[in-house]
Amino acid sequence: MGFSADVILTTLQELRGPYEETFTKFHPAFEAIIAKGQKKKAKGPYIQFGLVPEGPGSTTTLRTGVEVIQGGRRQTGVRGSAYAATMIHAWDVPGQDLREADGEADLLDIMQKYPERALDDFQQQIGRQLVSGGERDVSAILTFNSDQTYDPKGLGAESGVFEYVASGTQSNTTFGVAKNSIDGWYHQYEHINSFSAEGRRKMSEAYYDASTEGTRAMGDVDLIFADRGSYHEYLTSLDDQVQIVDRDLGKGDHRPSAVRGGVKFLNATMYLDREIVTSRFTTAAPLLGVMFGIHSSTWKLFSQGSDSNMETIGDFSFRGPDYLITQDMWRYQYVLSLGIYCDNLRCNFAVTGGAQA
Repeated sequence: MGFSADVILTTLQELRGPYEETFTKFHPAFEAIIAKGQKKKAKGPYIQFGLVPEGPGSTTTLRTGVEVIQGGRRQTGVRGSAYAATMIHAWDVPGQDLREADGEADLLDIMQKYPERALDDFQQQIGRQLVSGGERDVSAILTFNSDQTYDPKGLGAESGVFEYVASGTQSNTTFGVAKNSIDGWYHQYEHINSFSAEGRRKMSEAYYDASTEGTRAMGDVDLIFADRGSYHEYLTSLDDQVQIVDRDLGKGDHRPSAVRGGVKFLNATMYLDREIVTSRFTTAAPLLGVMFGIHSSTWKLFSQGSDSNMETIGDFSFRGPDYLITQDMWRYQYVLSLGIYCDNLRCNFAVTGGAQA
């Protein structure tokens, strides 16, 4: 019987919503940011945002009534910037597979082998780049790991967000602004020498330092991403009675619970992030385990593009099919144009050494 190449396109259009939501369901950081309404469309080639890490106002005490009221502006007017990374993930479907397909079962097999597997691979690459960096094909996407760099637009590489040194000595440029060049532009950091001796205490110190730096309305750090060793050291340090596993699987989320399962740490959910690749860290401290504490209220996502028939809207949109005249293949594409930035670093933290018993 066979299928037309357009059948795959029609099926993808019907599945567009669930397919585009798969990544936010797969990675809790993106899910939390989007759930809080912190995703927008960029109207230009990049986003600029004001940095107000500390309170912007000044207070004047009146004693005689003739005091001059101090100006209300205390921040330095420094602005950060972030660029969207644009990537195209192309995949081909052999014409022979379409000719030999017969019935719904064969169409399902084609969908699973090509578009679903291609999207899953694309999103796993992005997940690895986010927490580990060094992912060659998606190195334009931001990374948490300062041992690696990212470069969205070819304007020069920038180091990953989290440094593995004390807050006061951090100096890397993040979102165009050097850390500690203005008050409050740094992140929290702690190192664990032995988890059994000081692990939970060091985690708590970093957690409370980051959570109390923001405004009361922002709440606490809500996400922690840990390597396998750090996660299991924390898990085994708990009594069975207090191992509360959070499996917040939304309706229609097809990811296995083992991928999404997290354990509570104070008011945050701690996830074992299998995409943290320790070989991509070169600093000694994170090689002994690393955890990233994310205050999702301080992070923003933005995409570029508006015409679904041309550049696409950039949210894992798809284009095609295009016939390859030199091969019996039909080519399809997933298009992503996505930027990520944080406007209050000090509400986030890194903890290293957690894999040491």
